[in-house]
Amino acid sequence: MSYWIFLTLCIIATATPGPAVFLAIRNGAFYGFRKSLLGILGNISAMFTMASISAAGLGTLLLSSSYLFFIIKILGGFYLIYLGIKAIRSNSFINRQNDIFQNKKGIELFKEAYFVGVSNPKAIVFYTALFPQFLDLEKSIFGQFLVLSGTFLFFSFLFLSLYSALASNIKVYLLKQEVIKWFNRVLGSLFIGFGVAITTSQR
Repeated sequence: MSYWIFLTLCIIATATPGPAVFLAIRNGAFYGFRKSLLGILGNISAMFTMASISAAGLGTLLLSSSYLFFIIKILGGFYLIYLGIKAIRSNSFINRQNDIFQNKKGIELFKEAYFVGVSNPKAIVFYTALFPQFLDLEKSIFGQFLVLSGTFLFFSFLFLSLYSALASNIKVYLLKQEVIKWFNRVLGSLFIGFGVAITTSQR
């Protein structure tokens, strides 16, 4: 299939809001753009892990095993629900801007984004079910896989960075006490919604 079709799918998939996008927005607003990049790198690392799993053939095993797929789906869904509840219950106690930047370390943002990415069964489906449709079996599979993976990772990093930078630039408005309260509620509700959707979804 045409690379340009894959490119279009990548742009749509990475630009469309999802758990990773909302994490990037939150991190950009609460911790600043530069610090949020660590969370974005966590997501990119998760996508690279998924690509490696697919390249090693383990993705096919996960897709063929209802038990393993179910475990990953439940873990990923409940983690998103946990993040949602945590956001909703978080105090709108952030009265000073300095408190925000001291709230989490960069490595915590990285690990949080990584786990959100790697525990999402949709990523496994994407890398194991979609990629093969764009591979030419008469050419080097490894080389093509690197190109396709690199394309997806590039646009994922690009759009997550854009969302984070935008949130960071308007943080003066986002960090108002009343806005923070509603932002946490909306963000938490979205994460819970994503989590429920994942846990109840079929393959």
